[in-house]
Amino acid sequence: MRRVIFKNAVLAVMILSVFTACSQKGSVKQKDLKNLVDSASYCIGANMGTQMKGQNMEINPDILMKAFYTTYKGDTNVIIKEAGMQEVMMKYQQQMQAAQAKAAQAKAKPNREKAAKFLAENKTKPGVITTADGLQYKVIKQGSGKKPTLQDRVRIQYRLKLMNGQVVESTFERNQDPVLMGMTGIIKGMQEGLALMSEGSTYQFWMSPDLGYGDMDNPQLPAGSLLVFEVQLIEVVKDSPIKK
Repeated sequence: MRRVIFKNAVLAVMILSVFTACSQKGSVKQKDLKNLVDSASYCIGANMGTQMKGQNMEINPDILMKAFYTTYKGDTNVIIKEAGMQEVMMKYQQQMQAAQAKAAQAKAKPNREKAAKFLAENKTKPGVITTADGLQYKVIKQGSGKKPTLQDRVRIQYRLKLMNGQVVESTFERNQDPVLMGMTGIIKGMQEGLALMSEGSTYQFWMSPDLGYGDMDNPQLPAGSLLVFEVQLIEVVKDSPIKK
């Protein structure tokens, strides 16, 4: 059967891998790994099982295992046909996404409260300017070159930190070449902030979650995080229009 029923291809691979991991009751023993295929199956199953657990995917391992083996052995008498599977998986993904969003909102709430308190205090500090959208910035160095528009690309160096000072990512520390990015493909706060800058400028920005990554959650950037950016605008790249 074609795997087109899974809207998310990664989900399809993960589920198929867990079928392998669930092939036996109890833990896999070293004696069970008789050849390279067995070892590879264990590695894939363990890896994908960990990923699915980390994403809080709710499954019934017993039903999952039985469905895998009956179809893997060639039994075409499936109780849910392909069209029905598409509908089930769509509803399942929607339910998963709703549950993940609810969990992220709950996790984000205390971080959002801390961010709001920080921004309320930070805006009173010398040199800090607040825009109509709530973006806060401070000019560290003022350049005199071009300012970017939404149609441009920019070449920048940047450092991203959390409110507690933890560095999430930095091109300065890694001595990387400046990053080239389009103005339309970045978060709202960075888009607004860069538009204020001239080539040669260095600004510091404080961005509320709504100007950053909102309630998206990952180990490096917890849901509802305030973002602190230091950005150096090296160059505005104005692409030549395509001639018709």
